[in-house]
Amino acid sequence: MGVTVCLPVIENKYTVDTDVIITAIQRYLYVLVLMLPFEIRDLQYDSLKLSTVPQKIGIKGTKLMGMVLLVVFFLLEFFKDETHQIKIMVLLILSILTAVFLLWSSKKQSIYYASFWVEALPVFWLVLMLFFD
Repeated sequence: MGVTVCLPVIENKYTVDTDVIITAIQRYLYVLVLMLPFEIRDLQYDSLKLSTVPQKIGIKGTKLMGMVLLVVFFLLEFFKDETHQIKIMVLLILSILTAVFLLWSSKKQSIYYASFWVEALPVFWLVLMLFFD
């Protein structure tokens, strides 16, 4: 969030308005959701002292929490002053794809699942934005 929202705002001397704050919250929520497949994967290796999300609320609870956060991530776009139909479509595609990856995550997943496919989602977001813009 800091690197993709705050630093560009500071560097370009942009006024912090509600759209910037909503974008920052969206990025924070998205990164939080992207973290969950890694937490689920590492559940069998993590010490109980860590108190990770899956340890506290279980795998199903973690997936449910991620789905709720994705819905909030998507719906926040409608509270912005400037929103475009293309951007909404891109966020919908991204949210659905991220939800699929979150729901498919498990303790016994391929080494490439989280380390490649889940990590590639922000790059896919960029490609969608460049393609449709």
